[in-house]
Amino acid sequence: MVMDYLENIGQLLAIMVALLISLFRYIGSRRRRWLYAVVFYLGSLLSTYFWTAYLIIMGDTPNVSDFLAYFGWNVAFLSMMVLTIHLKTEEERRYIHPLMFLPIPINVCQFFLYIQFGGVLNSLYQVTVLTVTICFALQGLLWYLKKKDEGAEVPHIAGAVLLYSIFEFGMWTSSCFGGWQGLLYFPCSFLASAALLLLVWAIERSLAEDSRETGVIIDHRIQNILKTAYFVIVVICSVGGILLGIWIKNILRNGMDSGSAYDIIPIILFLVSTIIAAAATAVIFIVYFEQKVAENQKLREDRTVAEQSNAAKSEFLAQMSHEIRTPINAVLGMNEMVLHESMRAKNNLPEGEDKIKEVFADIVSYSGNIDSAGNNLLSIINDILDFSKIEAGKLEIRESRYELSSVLNDVSNMIAIRAQAKGLEYTVDVEDDLPDVMYGDEVRIRQVITNVLNNAVKYTKRGSVTMSVKGDRERGYEAGKGTELIITVTDTGIGIKEEDLDKLFDKFERMDMMQNSTVEGTGLGLAISRQLIEMMNGSIEVKSYYGKGSEFIIRLPQRIESAEPIGNFHEKFEKSMQEKWAVEEVFTAPDAKILIVDDTRMNLIVAAGLLKDTKCIMDTADSGIEALRMTSLIKYDVILLDQRMPKMDGIETLHRMREQEDGHNQETPVICLTADAIAGAKARYISEGFTDYLTKPIDSRALKKMIMRYLPDEKIRKVSDEAEKPIPESTSENTAAVEGGDKPMPTGNFEDVLTQGGIDPEKGMKFAQNDIGLYTMLLGEYLNSSAEKKKKLKDCYDSRNMKDYSTFAHS
Repeated sequence: MVMDYLENIGQLLAIMVALLISLFRYIGSRRRRWLYAVVFYLGSLLSTYFWTAYLIIMGDTPNVSDFLAYFGWNVAFLSMMVLTIHLKTEEERRYIHPLMFLPIPINVCQFFLYIQFGGVLNSLYQVTVLTVTICFALQGLLWYLKKKDEGAEVPHIAGAVLLYSIFEFGMWTSSCFGGWQGLLYFPCSFLASAALLLLVWAIERSLAEDSRETGVIIDHRIQNILKTAYFVIVVICSVGGILLGIWIKNILRNGMDSGSAYDIIPIILFLVSTIIAAAATAVIFIVYFEQKVAENQKLREDRTVAEQSNAAKSEFLAQMSHEIRTPINAVLGMNEMVLHESMRAKNNLPEGEDKIKEVFADIVSYSGNIDSAGNNLLSIINDILDFSKIEAGKLEIRESRYELSSVLNDVSNMIAIRAQAKGLEYTVDVEDDLPDVMYGDEVRIRQVITNVLNNAVKYTKRGSVTMSVKGDRERGYEAGKGTELIITVTDTGIGIKEEDLDKLFDKFERMDMMQNSTVEGTGLGLAISRQLIEMMNGSIEVKSYYGKGSEFIIRLPQRIESAEPIGNFHEKFEKSMQEKWAVEEVFTAPDAKILIVDDTRMNLIVAAGLLKDTKCIMDTADSGIEALRMTSLIKYDVILLDQRMPKMDGIETLHRMREQEDGHNQETPVICLTADAIAGAKARYISEGFTDYLTKPIDSRALKKMIMRYLPDEKIRKVSDEAEKPIPESTSENTAAVEGGDKPMPTGNFEDVLTQGGIDPEKGMKFAQNDIGLYTMLLGEYLNSSAEKKKKLKDCYDSRNMKDYSTFAHS
């Protein structure tokens, strides 16, 4: 009898623990597998609690044919079968193996053996359900053995279900015998209890391998309340039901002798176990409805965020329309002034050196404005592109060895000019003993410092902008170890209102638009900077006093490559600023041969024009095929090769050029020209075999510097920019070929002829920089090439060659 007590109490405790774990897991995740488990353990609890409590109260087992005794187990076995089948894929369900039917004849024998104790219908139902469950569990194990080499999931649940079912049949079978066979009942019962707990572990493991989302999870506070409440209900009902049954038994024993009065106790026990099940059901419904409430709340929040984001983006696009138009208008306006002054000087050159210098001074001033507006436009576009890459998760941090002094010098040079233009004092303060050679992402560090300094200059009308740079002296500066680079930017600008500080680093946000409506900017600079800093494991904070100024503090962890100190940076910076305004050294190379390859004629004109003063011999090719023909005949000193060309792009052209058997340019430096300026582009093109890399729009200084770097020293003649150079009467033969040679001059009725033909020459001249020679040359070029280009576009479209089609349309 002692073993009966231990066996029943042990199984009851195992079921309660498994039920609580399953229900709590369901509350936290709402996964369907846990719901099946909860139903299974609740059904088991109904019958096991009824059986155990009856044994404790009455000292005997209930009638096994009693509906109340087996109702819970019947529900439990059915839910276990559904759980086993639910996990299978369609392909797995259709899989048939002879071994999976092995339990059927065995269980038929067991049915006829146990029918005398459990009743016909009850035994038939239980044996049938458990037999189907075992067959499907075996199917899962056999499927895994077949597909494990293909990465099939381990059938943890099927294994646990199979073990429980085997031990359950073992209990039923052994209970039909006496002697040593009957003693097997207790080991099978304890093993079945262990299998009940094993099933919880199996479900946990199967869900750990399932990466599907669980949806919105209800509030953790509500989860804790539900878990606590149900635990209390289970404990009170379990203990209270047994105490109530004992109390009723004692009352009945003292009050009457009829044994039939005890029939009320099973009913009470069944009701108590039903209360436990009902409470679990209530918890499940609460979880379901709470999740729906949470999902609706999240949908409302997401909708609000989306509406705010759309409003911010709409405002951003409106601002961008203004921001982009402003520099473009400046470029077009100043360029028109340059052309006007140039044409006037060309047609009526003033007398006297001072007058001529005055004309050129005006032109230089206009050109400076064009340069400033162009850089501003490029900065806006870069911000938009960087933001897009960050949003798409495509921007990467690329660390390498760099010199901090070089970064600070380049940034300070640019900022000093902008500060001086506004009449601001710009100061740099760098610790003398700060190590110069660091390891980090030089490009992004430069970008972050530039953004913050630009921001300070833009929003400071008078006073100063100061940048101080220091490291973590307490940790010491030792090669191979880390330090924290602390960059502080302080200004005496308008400051930021306290209520705006939280929005300072939000995308598309600009502070205090009433005061700053005339300040150019995208509202992305600081948002991009913060994300870049966080990607580098750093931080940025701001302190500001409205109307007095702001202070931005950037902290970046960097590795020290060399402990050699940066020295007196202030002195070096002052010297570099003086050198910046010194005479620029230029060069000529009349014996050097340069090949420019680009499928767009205008790009050829631009590149040749930028190098015109070098007097280099320049050839041009408008395709990769033409370039290969020329490189097979002529030895060039430098080749400028466009990347995006139809039929044969720059990379393919380069590879074929290097492979030319009788070619003259297998070792010639080849510089890639491309608008591809994303991080890693330079390394990618150089890895393809290019010698170097230049981005479009081409910077004239960068182009000349690169040409000078790769030309043979013996072909370079250095001259001072202030040296008197004769103005050439005409361009070289090759340059003339690029620019159209002798430009056709218009006849007297030229404008009337164009107008009658449906052309507006006044607008056309504006797009041709008001250069009548360039305008007529472009008209002739368009007329001569339009039929061919139209045919190429149509051929590409008809053949669905979208790669070349987009390239032709682009050019």
